[in-house]
Order: sequence, then C-alpha cells, then structure tokens
Amino acid sequence: MAGRWLSGQFTPLRHPRAGFTLLELLIVIFIISLISAGFVRVLAGFGGTTLSLEDETRRLHRLLTLTAQQAILQGSEIGLLAEADGYHFVLPIKDYSVAFEDSDLLQYHQLPQGWRLELQQDGQLIPPAEVTIKKEATEKETRQPAPSIIFYSSGEITPFQLRIYAPDHPEPTIIEAKDNGEIEVHFQEPDQ
Repeated sequence: MAGRWLSGQFTPLRHPRAGFTLLELLIVIFIISLISAGFVRVLAGFGGTTLSLEDETRRLHRLLTLTAQQAILQGSEIGLLAEADGYHFVLPIKDYSVAFEDSDLLQYHQLPQGWRLELQQDGQLIPPAEVTIKKEATEKETRQPAPSIIFYSSGEITPFQLRIYAPDHPEPTIIEAKDNGEIEVHFQEPDQ
C-alpha cells in the first residue's frame, strides 16, 4: 500500500457534502429577513385607515411627550402650531417664528391626504393656524401666529384636546393634555 501512495496512484477519499457552510446559512438568513421585512411593510399598508390612524396618533403622542421633556431640559418654552392637516413645533424666538429645523423629530409634519386635525381648548374649537414657515434664507421672513399649545419649562402644558380624523374611519382618535403635564391618548371604539 505504501508503494501505491508513493507512486501517485493514491487518490484521497472524497466525502460527499452533508450540510451547508456557515456563510451559506448566513446568506439565506439575510435573504429571508429582507423578504419578511418587505412582507410586513406590505401587510401594514393593507391594514387600512384604522391601523394608520392609531400609528399616527401614537407617533404624535410620543412627539408631544418628548417635546414636554425637551422644554424642561432646555429650560425654555416650546410651542405647537396645529394646522388643519399638519403641525409645527416652534421656539419662542421672534414671536415664535422659528421652527425646529435641526431636529428630525420636531420638524413640520403633514398628515396624509384627507386627514385633518381639530384642536379644542376649554370646550371651544380653535381655528387651525395658517402657517408659512421660512424654508430658505432668500425668502422673506414671515411672522407666525402665536401657538395655541405651549409646553412650559416647568413641566406644565396648555390644556388641550387634539382630535385626529381620517377618511373612512367612524370616530377620531383623541390626544388630551392636562395643565399638570399629563398627556393621554383615547382610541374610540367603533359601535358594533
């Protein structure tokens, strides 16, 4: 047998592959995760207005809570201008004419088409603000209306009730703030 090996006639035994390599498994897991993430996004899109309305309400609630905390940390007031279909967070500089431009979270947000906001304070409907925020340095600066909602550095908030309406949804969702700084969300249950 030693002669066969020395003469070059020895061929090593080849074992058939019994499994996958670690690299192959990682690639398959990565592809499956990409597909499932895309599938979840597609399903979320088919969730209808109800799911989107709840998501948007929760998003705004988190932003309002964050704004209240930021006002305390900065030791400065932050205002909220509620338009008919969007909202702005503004600073008390030059009569609240400066919007948050460097914050990704507190920039202007427009609701989807057909949605609307309704602001109430002390049981009274407050007309929506008509705001034109300066977008470029070359534009003329405009004076903004005073915000109806103010987050104070003391932790207090102007009491309000903000209703978010969406098409094809029977009831609005409601975000309510009390003067002690507590912000609550109310989801209306459809009548069955």
